[in-house]
Amino acid sequence: MSFEKSFPDEIILEICRYLHPIDIILSFAGLNHRLNGTISDFIRHIHLSSIISHEKYLYLIRTTLPSIWSLMQSLTIDNSQIPCLTRLFLDNTERILPTNLKRLCLFHLNTNEIYHFINRLMHQCVVEELIIECMDDDFVNQQELYGYRIAQMLVFHHPTLKSIELRGEILFDINHLSFLSLSNSDDLNLISNANGLSVLRRLTISLRSLSSLHLLLIYQPYLEYLNVHIGDGKSNYDYTITSFPPLSKLREFHFRSEDLVIKFDNLVELLTYFPNLKSLSIDLTTECRSFFDGDLLQILVQSLDLFQFSIARFSPPTSEEQTLSTFYTPFWLEIKKWYTQCYWHIDEDQSDADYFHIYSVPFSFTELDIYKCTNENLVSKEKFKPFVQVKRLELSETSDVNVIPFLKRCPNIQTICLNDVYDDEENYGTDEEEDMDQIDENVIFNDFQTINTSQSSLTLLPYVHHISVLALPDHDLGFFQHLLHVTPNLNRLSIYFDDLLEIVHIPQQNLCEMLQKRIYQLKINLDYLWLLSDIRRDIPKILRIFSRIKSLTISLHEGQKRTSTTVKELLINLFRYQTNLCCINIKSNSSTGFESIKKQGDIDLIKIWLMNTNDTRFKYENYLKNSVHIELNPSSLVIWL
Repeated sequence: MSFEKSFPDEIILEICRYLHPIDIILSFAGLNHRLNGTISDFIRHIHLSSIISHEKYLYLIRTTLPSIWSLMQSLTIDNSQIPCLTRLFLDNTERILPTNLKRLCLFHLNTNEIYHFINRLMHQCVVEELIIECMDDDFVNQQELYGYRIAQMLVFHHPTLKSIELRGEILFDINHLSFLSLSNSDDLNLISNANGLSVLRRLTISLRSLSSLHLLLIYQPYLEYLNVHIGDGKSNYDYTITSFPPLSKLREFHFRSEDLVIKFDNLVELLTYFPNLKSLSIDLTTECRSFFDGDLLQILVQSLDLFQFSIARFSPPTSEEQTLSTFYTPFWLEIKKWYTQCYWHIDEDQSDADYFHIYSVPFSFTELDIYKCTNENLVSKEKFKPFVQVKRLELSETSDVNVIPFLKRCPNIQTICLNDVYDDEENYGTDEEEDMDQIDENVIFNDFQTINTSQSSLTLLPYVHHISVLALPDHDLGFFQHLLHVTPNLNRLSIYFDDLLEIVHIPQQNLCEMLQKRIYQLKINLDYLWLLSDIRRDIPKILRIFSRIKSLTISLHEGQKRTSTTVKELLINLFRYQTNLCCINIKSNSSTGFESIKKQGDIDLIKIWLMNTNDTRFKYENYLKNSVHIELNPSSLVIWL
């Protein structure tokens, strides 16, 4: 009796609960009509992201996916674990997307890959929702060239796209003359006339300046949802804002910027073009103090149904700002029921180390940065709600006593960034550690509480899968180790090499065992030049602790010399021992760091290096030809087994 006849659908679906979506597709998809129906949700929504072998991925895109091509409605390709997934998908799908595909998500691409994907596939598809995340490494200097073509998609009104989300490191400069000449060209008029009104209703985009935003809105007058990130350059640019027709259909506007020179008046002027706006969120780091005045904000947002904000500055708060008195008015607390919290740090010795951050609660943004938090002004526990939207939490330059309350407030975080968070041994495990629900009720000001930030023991963080270590305190791994104990599903670690050496050299058996058991994806950022003797000494130690990793990324120091010899030595030592590695990604911070390898022999030279390692698999020509994918760019090398 066949497998599918032996088990009812419920048993097969129970088995699927324990498999990665790619393994489900490889195991069951396309075998027969009954199994296709049983796993129909997995077939309709394909997610390519797992660390699988190169050979298995080729079988998936060449054999399995074509058998279910017409059934696919949503496709996600995520290059964060294997950098080559999108490129190989392009090379093996005959330049056509599934005929019924409605949603396309591409994560961790560079601008070159985005350009080729759009240029080769988007013009002949019926996709309605497009999400692209750009993590540009090799082509950052060519963003203007590729951004020009990508921006055409926004101006030339794709006939089916209703929602576009472009995020990450690419910033569009719509002030560019070639873009303006393109947007005023006869080609645009012909396309607009042929297709009628734009169907685009939702747009997320990162722009170089406020003037770029104004220009963009001239060509997208029918938006209903707009999410804009303004980069940290000069927001005003060399451009005078020209009036344009109001966006009468816009109901929801999200505005984020690290541009310190953005003024309150800039936002006031912008909102005049959105007469029917109902929901506004602003996420700013700014020097303008007007954003911290509840009375001024009230005038700006009084007609809205929803207002959410996170506003920070690098200067100390006044006494009035600490108490949030301008946010305690009847408008905020009774009419709108919009509540505000804040935290701050005042440095007596260094004025440039001061920090002040106010935000609406519950915190509504996906990323929350906690920087030098030593004091807080909190809502009462009756009004407190968990920050369920937060997926990434960045903790910087403070003690665990100050940051653990934020870990407790964010139950759904997936990524934690640590930057010099030290273990406060004096308070850890003492009566000074207090739960959020045990804060002294006597310290109250207008139903709010002003307290020194306190700590309780860490709670379980089941959704955290990635910890990024920007810096660990010298000889202090206490908080890092506490964090590992409460993140049972952690599988990815990004860390600078100095900190990694500290972990390797300090013999803490429990710490090493946890890292060995959990980490499958490791990224190492080198903060000094690596000598050949360093490689021979350090690589074996790293592989002993991280013996189960499947994906390894090494970013060389920007001053690394003799990159060709360095890469050769790395490969020899990485394949000296038997490992589970499927993918090795070596990056150079120089845009031409690997040009010497390309000149000496390109990919054939790398194959010779691999054949000269101790790994017997590379001795067979067919293995190198059929089971190994090598991708060499000016500043990166990927070897996928």
